Amino acid sequence: MSWSVAARGKAPEVKKDVAGQFERAPKCAEPEEGIRLAAAKLIDLSLEAQDPERDVNVQAYGSQSVTTTTVRNSLNITISPQG
Repeated sequence: MSWSVAARGKAPEVKKDVAGQFERAPKCAEPEEGIRLAAAKLIDLSLEAQDPERDVNVQAYGSQSVTTTTVRNSLNITISPQG
């Protein structure tokens, strides 16, 4: 399974938007769900620390693949203040 969130704008609005995207998204299988929730928390903490008057761009995505012997997870989070 995979998941993604993205938003751009003033940090407080982006924080709300991204949180809503995480809440509305379907749950993933473990251990990906734990990783997704940890990513949501990390993004939330990072956006809380941003200048509320500056724009910020957030893109995050993750995926999990499972074979008979392994579980592989991929995660990418980018939080870029603009201007």
